[in-house]
Amino acid sequence: MKSKEVLLETAEVLESALDRIDRLKVLSQKEKETVRRKIENAASNFRKVAEEAEKENEELAEFFFKKAKEFKLNSTDKKIEEMGKKNYMKLASRIELYSLSAEYDFKPEKLKELKKEYRKYLFGMTSFFVLTGIYLNQFLAITALILAIPIILSMLSLQRRGYLGLLLAYSAIPIPVIVGAMALSYGMRTLNDPAKIAKIAQHLGKSTAFAKGYLVVIVLLAAVELYLVLSSAVGLYRHRHAFL
Repeated sequence: MKSKEVLLETAEVLESALDRIDRLKVLSQKEKETVRRKIENAASNFRKVAEEAEKENEELAEFFFKKAKEFKLNSTDKKIEEMGKKNYMKLASRIELYSLSAEYDFKPEKLKELKKEYRKYLFGMTSFFVLTGIYLNQFLAITALILAIPIILSMLSLQRRGYLGLLLAYSAIPIPVIVGAMALSYGMRTLNDPAKIAKIAQHLGKSTAFAKGYLVVIVLLAAVELYLVLSSAVGLYRHRHAFL
């Protein structure tokens, strides 16, 4: 597999840049240690991906190789002065991120795991919108409308493995969790209070049996929403390195 060879060459180029990092004078000792740690980690990650790669993606492997060469060529005092220390440090960080995300492009099983978490997030947020739609609380319905745009944007970005999507997802998740917990607590308490059930039935213009069914739906939907949203939050964090 050509990709494996290129990934190994990428690791070798990064390892060969380590001596250059040690000789740099424009970086402080702490900065050199930081860059060296990132590049050592990146080289190790690329070697691991090369060993475990199951899918051919020569174009992406070549991209990583070019980035490694670019980093090595820029690992001189003159080049760093030209591009700026900040940009050089960012390049090192970027290469480490590439190495961490690479397994999702060369190992189909890892991508399947990620898609599973994405579907949990998708269905969890869908459950949240349905829940706020049937829950008799106008404030929560308005809150859901406000969150609609960032949640939709997060879904689109997550699908493309964009880091912005991950940030948007984590900024949106707390509200659905709070709403789900409130709805679950409300439904369970109200199901044990005949007076409140009768009041809800009167408000809906339906029988008490219908009101009980309505509360059961809220409890079940809230429980499903909480499970999906919390589970996706944990899963997306576990796969956070997939996002760039």
